[in-house]
Amino acid sequence: MAKVSYSQYTMWANCPQQYKLAYIDKLSESKSNINMVFGTAMHEVLQHYLTVFYGVSKKQANQLDLNLMLLESLKSNFKKEQEKFSDGEVVCTKEELEEFYGDGIEILNWFRKHGDRLFSKKGWELVGVEKPLNLKVKENVSYMGFIDVLLKHKESKEYYIIDFKTSRGGWTKDMKKDKTKINQLLLYKYFLSIQYGIDIEKIKVEYHIIKRKINKDYEFPIPHMSAFVPAHGTNTTLKGYKDFMLFVDSVFLEDGNYNLEANFEPVPGEKNKNCRWCEFKDRKLCSLFK
Repeated sequence: MAKVSYSQYTMWANCPQQYKLAYIDKLSESKSNINMVFGTAMHEVLQHYLTVFYGVSKKQANQLDLNLMLLESLKSNFKKEQEKFSDGEVVCTKEELEEFYGDGIEILNWFRKHGDRLFSKKGWELVGVEKPLNLKVKENVSYMGFIDVLLKHKESKEYYIIDFKTSRGGWTKDMKKDKTKINQLLLYKYFLSIQYGIDIEKIKVEYHIIKRKINKDYEFPIPHMSAFVPAHGTNTTLKGYKDFMLFVDSVFLEDGNYNLEANFEPVPGEKNKNCRWCEFKDRKLCSLFK
């Protein structure tokens, strides 16, 4: 059975030809980098903290050596990703790893002092971290995803899907308006409702944006972490699901094989933004740059 994910959908939505070259032609040589290593490590540390926070006590969670956990997670993920590289290639430099670790300490220091702005223990329970989503969306095609953090409010019975996003300086206004970026949590909401039989009206979503760099000269203090709540009413959620299914129905045949007659034209985007970091442009594999 074919497996699809949000990352596949967003690549296709931005540039169908990039998707074809990566997933159908299997020509991608893209590997991990320091941003991915750091993002994974920060997810792991925060998820462990919240597991202890909700499962045991706030006091015990605050006694965790988060800095050491981050360091060990960075080392572990660096090593795992480095094994995918050929001789002479590196995931990142020692200087980059040290810089990102320093940024991570600043973030965790802020979280220890101000985490209660985002997470409250009273009246809440942790349903899970890395909560799996696995549903058939079409004959011989299934969707797979993982929810970073899933909380439930005991009184209202509402569920909150939280997704951590690490970034250098936060999300811009354009990023917050990006339909394909927002659709990630809309898909999570829709599939959580279907897979676990939860009333879709009882599911809320939030992005928690983690900023590595803070301008300390700014007139007002800027938090290292902030919540962004996109529009996620039922109609908006269903629209996001329909956009995702347009991808599935365009790319896959009923038997789960790829539809090789689909339109896989390159889409450079406004000011060639889709081409900026595309490996296929640099390798002259994209039809726009041959």
